[in-house]
Amino acid sequence: MLKRFIPFTIMVAMITVILFVVHIYALDYLGEALRFSLTSMYIFHAIAYMVICLCVEFLYSKMPNQVGYAYLASVFIKIGLFVLVFKAEIFGDEPLSMAERLSVVVPLFLFIAFEAIYCGKLMNSAGS
Repeated sequence: MLKRFIPFTIMVAMITVILFVVHIYALDYLGEALRFSLTSMYIFHAIAYMVICLCVEFLYSKMPNQVGYAYLASVFIKIGLFVLVFKAEIFGDEPLSMAERLSVVVPLFLFIAFEAIYCGKLMNSAGS
């Protein structure tokens, strides 16, 4: 279990730090200021990534054929929690600028991709 999770998570952490720094520098270069904390968005998604992957990994050890369903359910729960936690930032009085919209969507899809890759590897190993 941890032999798969730890190396993949280290790789995800390195990629995330690089993309976070690029994201910050791109916003600075464009002169955009966000009304919310970009750091908190990345931290939320990183924690959700770890919870989802560990839960799916645990389920894989008990019922390997149910990994896909667990991943699908966890993505919906993650999006719901994301909307609840960041409701004020996303659905505030003023509409979000394009830079703010992208700053919400980029980490969301980045971590969904990481989770999908991890769960996809688990599902492929369950089939063989």
